[in-house]
Amino acid sequence: MKQLASTVISVALPNMVAAWLLMEWLWPLGTLTDTEHIETFALFVAVCFLFYALRLPVWLSAFGKTAFIWWALDGWFDGRSIWGIPHRLWRDSLVWLEADASSMPSDLVRTVAFFALLWAASFAWHWFVMRRKWWFVPYAATVCYVTVLDTFSPHSGNAAIVRLVGIGFLAFAWLHGERLRTGGMVFAAGKWRAVALFLPAIAVAFGYAGPKLPPQWPDPVAFIRSYAANPGEDPDVPAAVGVKKIGYGQNDSRLGGPFIADDTVVFMAEDARRHYWRVETKDIYTGKGWEASGSEQVRSFENGAPVGYEWWSDNVKTVEQMAEITRHDQAFHLIYPLGLQRVQTANAIVYRMHLATEKIYTTDANANALPIRRYTLTYMEPDFPIEVLRAAPPVQDPLLLKRYTQLPDTLPQRVRDLAKQIADGNETAYDQVKAIEQYFHMNGYTYETTDVAVPGAHQDYVDQFLFETKQGYCDNFSTSMVVLVRSLGIPARWVKGYTSGRLIGERDGQNVYEIRNNDAHSWVEVYFEGVGWVPFEPTQGFVNPYSFSLTSPNPEEPAPALQPEEQETPRVPLDQLLEQPSTTGERWWKKMADAWSWQTGLAALAAAAALGGVGYATRRRWWPRWTLFRFRRRQSSGPEWLVPAYSALLRHLHDYGVKRKPHETLRQYAAQVDRLFETDEMVRLTKWYEQVVYGVGYGADDSLEVRQLWENLIKKTIS
Repeated sequence: MKQLASTVISVALPNMVAAWLLMEWLWPLGTLTDTEHIETFALFVAVCFLFYALRLPVWLSAFGKTAFIWWALDGWFDGRSIWGIPHRLWRDSLVWLEADASSMPSDLVRTVAFFALLWAASFAWHWFVMRRKWWFVPYAATVCYVTVLDTFSPHSGNAAIVRLVGIGFLAFAWLHGERLRTGGMVFAAGKWRAVALFLPAIAVAFGYAGPKLPPQWPDPVAFIRSYAANPGEDPDVPAAVGVKKIGYGQNDSRLGGPFIADDTVVFMAEDARRHYWRVETKDIYTGKGWEASGSEQVRSFENGAPVGYEWWSDNVKTVEQMAEITRHDQAFHLIYPLGLQRVQTANAIVYRMHLATEKIYTTDANANALPIRRYTLTYMEPDFPIEVLRAAPPVQDPLLLKRYTQLPDTLPQRVRDLAKQIADGNETAYDQVKAIEQYFHMNGYTYETTDVAVPGAHQDYVDQFLFETKQGYCDNFSTSMVVLVRSLGIPARWVKGYTSGRLIGERDGQNVYEIRNNDAHSWVEVYFEGVGWVPFEPTQGFVNPYSFSLTSPNPEEPAPALQPEEQETPRVPLDQLLEQPSTTGERWWKKMADAWSWQTGLAALAAAAALGGVGYATRRRWWPRWTLFRFRRRQSSGPEWLVPAYSALLRHLHDYGVKRKPHETLRQYAAQVDRLFETDEMVRLTKWYEQVVYGVGYGADDSLEVRQLWENLIKKTIS
């Protein structure tokens, strides 16, 4: 009897510990993502290891796990019929496969995929622990996972770390006892287990309940993050030799150095118009970078309530617009357009705008930081009247002038002289600002992200760019314009955020944009009396996305009626897109779903597998032709068709064997393609593509040449 009990425990205990290790991966998902029903997923992990402990046949174990998944999905997504889940899963999968490559699958498809991932992970954990006896692999992976999340995310891993310490002691004691037992020392094994488990349990309990000293070492994360900004201490050596920027950064006190490419997607936006996405503004220029005023004034507003912030006067004509944001990061602030009116999300959120920076933080009712993944914005799209801007009187507010015309005493005099030289002959403040904005486009300044200088200990950041290097990226251009404008006594500030990103498709009449870390950007806002803050764009290669009109609006006249193409499109949440009934007749996939059965499903799956194999083997013959056919219908829609078409060309070239290296720019890659095909078409097409991306576009006379270049290159990949 004792032998049987020992055998049962020897099988059950390792499976229990392995299941608990895998569950530790699930608990953080409840706070870091929008994943729900974590307890049900944890129960599924427990069921998997129960089947392993019972040593059920593979087919019976698979049947039991499938039944559990079916039961969970039926309760979450259907609940009306036992066949409802397979029917809906089949339909949603077909819809997703037909949709754009960047579209997200439905919640049902993602949930089934997550269950499959847990199934595979439980098998891997069981194989490591029970078959190979490699306890250290899953244990070390879990410890690393928890500590990384605890260090670099909002999740607190204190309790998980205590649990893992206890599990580690338990696993060590049990494994050593097993070695003693298999060696014939049964009595010694029992005593060892009792002592080895009792003493660590007492130590863990006392350590958890007893008083604790505060941290004795400085936070290493803060040191790592600040190292790039303060690598040197010798005042005679340029202190920012290592300064570099990767996407959007929080610390702007030391600017300079290369902008390192990072394709990480930050958020997706559904919006009708192109504009910049703001995060914050900064007002104190130090000679090396930017800092924000120390004011702690905060304006709070509730979820769905008006922001209560006056962006412009009535002299600016505005049109109400809506946008839907889906975040891919875990930040605690909003990304929003100029003219924000209200924010709506499913969470219980309180928004707190720091008036010094206009950065809006997302918190709960107790002011604790709380990230949100999806929210809808209502904002006013401005149209700035040039006549009103030219007629704006000088700003008289002394506090506003003191704050937004601040410049360091160390600013070289030649910077101030250059500002006066540029503005000479322009009478109004608006014309002077426009002259400074245009100055960067006509005097040899170039956009560069890699070979960017860093000012030395006694150099000014703006002075170095204006008179020595004349090359850099948005931070160089925007900071220099703010300093030049302030040198004329005109209030200006530095704004940072993101550009409009890359247009990847259309959904319900709204454009869908993908914004990556590479789209981090900074620009300028200038204050005009009687108008408000107006954005300007000095960076070479970028175009101001905001409208400026020659006629001023009459506030007494009613707003003109929107044209049919400008009518506001009703907004539909992303998770309901696949549930909307079609107004143009039943789609083919709905007819197929209605006729679905197990027999037709299996037959279709076998046929799809056979066709897929043949299609993959012959893809180099039919795939380029299909791309030609698909994009020929879009070429009449304007220059923006070139953005997805160019991406499709890159995929075909990669499949053809011309692979782009990670460090290669588009122009370098285009030259490589032209060398292979002995032509200059790829370089020419790349130049047109860059013009479209930067908002310049091309005329109707050039559309034929662009289309011909693209089609020629696609045809070269057919083999």
